[in-house]
Amino acid sequence: MSHSELIGDYFDRMVSALHARQGSAADDEVGFADLWPVFLFLDPARIGPDAREVPASVMARYRARQVRKLHWISPQDDRLVPLMDLWQRQQFAASGYTLTALAVIPLQELQPGRRTLSAVEVALRDALRLWIFALLPAIEALFDRSPGLKGHYLSAFDCIAWNAPHLMALAQASLARRSGHAAVTGDPGDCEDQSVLRVFLAMQADEGRKQRLVVHDGEAVRQYQGVALQKRYLDRAKASLAPGAGLQEIASHLLRHIELLDLLAKGRRVATSILAARPGEMRDYVQGLESLGGVGAHGIRHAPDGHGKRQRAAANRVNAAQKPEAFVQPPDDTAPVPRFTPQELAGLAFLCDIDGFQISLQHLLLCPEIWAARALGALRFNRRPVSEAEIAPLRTWLEATHVPESGLDLIETSCRDIAVTVVDLQNMLLWSPMRATRDRSG
Repeated sequence: MSHSELIGDYFDRMVSALHARQGSAADDEVGFADLWPVFLFLDPARIGPDAREVPASVMARYRARQVRKLHWISPQDDRLVPLMDLWQRQQFAASGYTLTALAVIPLQELQPGRRTLSAVEVALRDALRLWIFALLPAIEALFDRSPGLKGHYLSAFDCIAWNAPHLMALAQASLARRSGHAAVTGDPGDCEDQSVLRVFLAMQADEGRKQRLVVHDGEAVRQYQGVALQKRYLDRAKASLAPGAGLQEIASHLLRHIELLDLLAKGRRVATSILAARPGEMRDYVQGLESLGGVGAHGIRHAPDGHGKRQRAAANRVNAAQKPEAFVQPPDDTAPVPRFTPQELAGLAFLCDIDGFQISLQHLLLCPEIWAARALGALRFNRRPVSEAEIAPLRTWLEATHVPESGLDLIETSCRDIAVTVVDLQNMLLWSPMRATRDRSG
């Protein structure tokens, strides 16, 4: 079996589907993760003919994909080199099976010229500004009532700096671009009063002040803006500080607020890093294809000895442009910005109504639950009409977040974790403190 037989016509089928959907009102820009071909590779030395060794949940996810193909092949077969990175092949060798997606960014659809912010970047930027403005007074109030934290940090801003590394990195990058500000290092301890963070948060909050938050809390639709928005979350913070509230509970409540801001900051950093590189990737892709003169890049990378140095280099440029390292990351968090967890992708989908697969290939098999979290966020924040069918993939887990992790496989555990994330966000941002004492999925 040749390399071309491994891929077959799956790339062409995907490209045709992408073109057919281009401009569809149902899609956000290039929200095509559901069309990426998925390959299930099985090691014949480890997996029997009926593949019963593969978890049922994995097989179900594989069969649910629109474009899929199963291959029996050894993890040591060099035909896998163009399809998998080394860490993916190592995982395959360890388990005897692996799922991998042929993720190809439709670079040919990008418009030339000066880059403009994508819808994902705009949504992340606006959400971060909104929630910084909304939550800062609550964070300061919670910090003032937490003697334990006050003993470790100089101020609420110092607490944010140490517990929100992505937010701190954004602040440093923003202020470094402005004249009159000295360069700062990545250690928040270098700025005793966190002046860099204070200035950055003030700037973001000033923009967030202009935005309106609409919430559907299960009882009514309410709008908040300006002082009323800050008061809503300040009052919620005060309500959580009722007599008898333990110091650990107060600190936990405060850190959850900070973690929400840091998640949005992480999303914004990743989106900027990946999407800002797209024009250069498009250039490398086009130039690489021109240099290849119609020869397939994957075929050259599979059998490089039969081709010249320039062709090999062009094939590598095409591959790197289609599958950038920041987009497909190993699970060891060695990248400058660690890859997303399923909970983080679901949290961003819920908070921002974005397609996180535009900035991350991770957790593709959890697409139904992540998209359900997105739909539920759109419902709760009254963004657009949402059907029950859109929420259905997550419904069972929302109603049973207490299920213990023992006995669940990796996919099931991830589904439960996504549901817990959504419930926690609803409790923190939507439901009243009294209602938050129990899980509510609505």
